Amino acid sequence: MFKKKKAPSFDQPQPSQPSFRQSSPQTTSSPPQGPQISQPKPLNSDQLQHLQQFIQRAYQAVTDYEYLYEKVPTEHTAHTIRGIIEDNKKHYQTLLHLYRKQANKDPEVTEATLNRNAYTPALKKAFEQEQQYTHLFEEAARLSDNRQLRDIYTSIARDHQRHALWFLSYLTIYSSKT
Repeated sequence: MFKKKKAPSFDQPQPSQPSFRQSSPQTTSSPPQGPQISQPKPLNSDQLQHLQQFIQRAYQAVTDYEYLYEKVPTEHTAHTIRGIIEDNKKHYQTLLHLYRKQANKDPEVTEATLNRNAYTPALKKAFEQEQQYTHLFEEAARLSDNRQLRDIYTSIARDHQRHALWFLSYLTIYSSKT
């Protein structure tokens, strides 16, 4: 049904975007690298399976949000969504790095499905998706006996909650205009 492939990397430069969409979020210091990954405690097969599922979800989120980004009506919204995309790429890279270290191989990811919704339905889907990811990562952190994994999952859950609030605010704004 869906083609599986080796997990891609988001390190390559992105295709050029329309003018206000080219700049990425400004930072005053070096870009955050996410939680530090050093000498990880070995993960069991269930933890590796969950990690692979989270990698797939992060990959799908980047695809969905890049589509949403192309439809944004304002520069401010574009800037925020670009930041959310970059956060999800960092999550993906962090999870991918941990998986590679633990499993000594690349995970397989299924090609992301393309979201073809109009802007407001895509925004609603993004909000719901972020809420779901928040719950999944909070639950995974709560159930994990591995401190490193718990810290990574907790950090990612916080980011997803913040993203959900942004999407909810834009959903509220743009739903009232239609």
